[in-house]
Amino acid sequence: MSTLNVATIKNTGSGQPTFRDSSDNVVGQLTQVWVNLAGGKSGLTAFGIRASTGVSSVTDNDSAEFTVNFTTSFASAGSYACVSQSREDNNGGAGDHNTYYPRTLSYTAAGSIRLRTGTTSAASRNDQIWVVCIGTQ
Repeated sequence: MSTLNVATIKNTGSGQPTFRDSSDNVVGQLTQVWVNLAGGKSGLTAFGIRASTGVSSVTDNDSAEFTVNFTTSFASAGSYACVSQSREDNNGGAGDHNTYYPRTLSYTAAGSIRLRTGTTSAASRNDQIWVVCIGTQ
């Protein structure tokens, strides 16, 4: 086993660097897009981006639905995948863990994804929302 100890990894071609096994199969790639946003839950943090990479803006579509807009569009609407998680509030009390989660409604374009937060039966605003996307840009 070898250890890679470098300050910079750079793709010699275009696009994001990928990780390959000894047979040259792609086994991983870097995250191009991630965002931590406040969902604007009443009485908590106002709606907005807390921190992000590769996100130009987030739109509040009302009814606990949000559109995450990417700085650089992906190659097509089907060329990326996103995972997301949300949390009702910051208190850490009973029920304040994976009880509430976003459900992806649809890929609206190569340049954005729309999602909704809430329970399995109803939409509701959550305070902390995380989205991570990988794919071909």
